[in-house]
Amino acid sequence: MKGQHVNSRKLAGASAASVGAATAVAALLLGTLSGSAGEEPTASAFGIAAKGLLPIEPTPFVEAPRDGHKALLEVPGPDRNGIYVGLLKVEAEKFRSKATAVKVDVLGLRLKVIEATCENGHGDSSIIGTDSEGKSSPYSGQTLDLSPVVKVEFNRQYRDHDKLTVDAAVISLLPGDRHGQALSAKDLNLFQSLASKQLKVPTMDQLQAAHAKSAAPAGPPTVGDLLGLLGKDNPSLNLTKGDRGEALEEIVISSASCREEHHEYHHEQKEQAPPPKPVEAHLPVTH
Repeated sequence: MKGQHVNSRKLAGASAASVGAATAVAALLLGTLSGSAGEEPTASAFGIAAKGLLPIEPTPFVEAPRDGHKALLEVPGPDRNGIYVGLLKVEAEKFRSKATAVKVDVLGLRLKVIEATCENGHGDSSIIGTDSEGKSSPYSGQTLDLSPVVKVEFNRQYRDHDKLTVDAAVISLLPGDRHGQALSAKDLNLFQSLASKQLKVPTMDQLQAAHAKSAAPAGPPTVGDLLGLLGKDNPSLNLTKGDRGEALEEIVISSASCREEHHEYHHEQKEQAPPPKPVEAHLPVTH
């Protein structure tokens, strides 16, 4: 039997002050863990990724090695701009993968453990909250609407032919489908507490004044009014992506992907000779 080879690195006590540092360390340690170039991996996993205001490449990231061994990597998570993760652990082997995040505090979401698993084209996720020791498995696509400014989706699953991807938690800041919703002073305060400190956030009075000049001046200001002023006061922001239904910031925690294993008969394998079959015959008798 072929022995299991685990390539593991744990950066105990290392500084997790920036996502960039964790990314660099992950790239250094991965080495030959990924499959050969041009070949689709049978499984893969990453700990955290983000797009929008604060882009983060999938970190750490592993692919199942082609030789059947296991790829395993542990790194400290990021700690800046409203994103903190104590530890990220990812592993991939053959048609199985798993991603685990420990001590998560991201855009107001605080959880002890967030985990995604995938095996042979089937997957699930589990979470352990800070207010309970119980472990739960959210159903696929379960959504937690905290406010018009932030949304959390658990156990997001999607397929690409025979490949399944399970994202344990997806946190969206100013989700693209909420632009028309009313925005209260409490919502604005929540957004300000979650947004980067470098971002210029308008006051409620400024939002109300902008809404009064909009095409629909009746009622309270909306998320769309907030986006409009954010784009005006922060010229470096590219807010046109919001028109495509994307969030201002989307963060994925614990993602596992795997393909479905297909057992096929290979004709090039050596064929076994058929068992002998007795044949009845009448032989002449000679003297």
